[in-house]
Amino acid sequence: MNPFIQNILAIAALILALGFLITKFFLKKKQSKKSCGEEGDCGCH
Repeated sequence: MNPFIQNILAIAALILALGFLITKFFLKKKQSKKSCGEEGDCGCH
């Protein structure tokens, strides 16, 4: 395989993986603020 194409594919895979991890991290924080009942210290009772 052409090294130039291989580098482009490797960089694209890295960007996709980092984007997935960042998205998952931020979505997890937003869901923890919305869910109120598992921890019990959200002040809604």
